[in-house]
Amino acid sequence: MAVEAIIGSAFTFQVLFADDDNQPVAVADPTIVIYSFSQTGVRQDLVASVAMDPVTPAETGRYTHVYTIPSTLDDGMTIYGEMTATDPGDPTKTLRTVQDVSIIASTRAWGGIPQGMRTEFVEGG
Repeated sequence: MAVEAIIGSAFTFQVLFADDDNQPVAVADPTIVIYSFSQTGVRQDLVASVAMDPVTPAETGRYTHVYTIPSTLDDGMTIYGEMTATDPGDPTKTLRTVQDVSIIASTRAWGGIPQGMRTEFVEGG
């Protein structure tokens, strides 16, 4: 199931690179490419390959990239974050994962309920 991101808001892609034993590994070159597909199936890169940031506080193998969802994207679209790094144990091997993100309009976010402080009175006590 895809996670959701709101048009015009920041979304954080994150990855934990792990080895074949599912143990976190320190990689030197984590990158992300963010893309979508047109209605005709043509891949459209939204972000070319850029370096990902290590998390704070530091955690072996975990990296993030914050991306603001452009207002030019449409409600219901899907974007993809392809995150890669070179396997430190075998420089000929690439570690790779893809996260799919469903894009939604702010009017659909939180069930259409505006966010912020609100008061609700309930009988009883």
